[in-house]
Amino acid sequence: MRVIILGLVALVCLGCQRAELPVLSTGGDFALTDHDSHPFQLSSLRGKAVLIFFGYATCPDACPTTLSKLSAVYKKLGKDAARVKTLYISVDPQRDTPQVLKEDLSYFRIDALGLTGTKAELDKVVAQYGASYEIIPTPESEAKYTVAHSTTLYALDPVGKTRILFSYDASVDEITAGLRKILASGS
Repeated sequence: MRVIILGLVALVCLGCQRAELPVLSTGGDFALTDHDSHPFQLSSLRGKAVLIFFGYATCPDACPTTLSKLSAVYKKLGKDAARVKTLYISVDPQRDTPQVLKEDLSYFRIDALGLTGTKAELDKVVAQYGASYEIIPTPESEAKYTVAHSTTLYALDPVGKTRILFSYDASVDEITAGLRKILASGS
């Protein structure tokens, strides 16, 4: 009897370690243009874990900080980094051409694609993921406007389902651990 109870406790503990990540309702497939001016569809990344965040190339703080943090995540992942792709979706299609996004990403050591599209295409993806942005006029500046945007990092499993939402304050270790869980789930 004692052996059976210990066996059940071991199974319960093993189940705790492999707790299933929830499938979140945000997200879904989409089509945009990548930083090489090629058509891109999210479904083309099946088999990889995907990180998605919304931003813009001239962002003074949140975007470069996120990209730097992701560089550290990729380094910590080691060989598993080859199983992760980052999508940096611009919310400033007026200024963020594919070439601008490609140049912006060249400063960071991550496997990433910069994505853009028409305002309507981008607004559709922003809505799918529950993100947000707002164009704020700054007529006194040379740039003429800035963009306020959400800073959530969306982690998708290899079949394209959103599994984890990381806040801007998530640490490198938290993001790395979340990605390892997604990669281990074998979805």
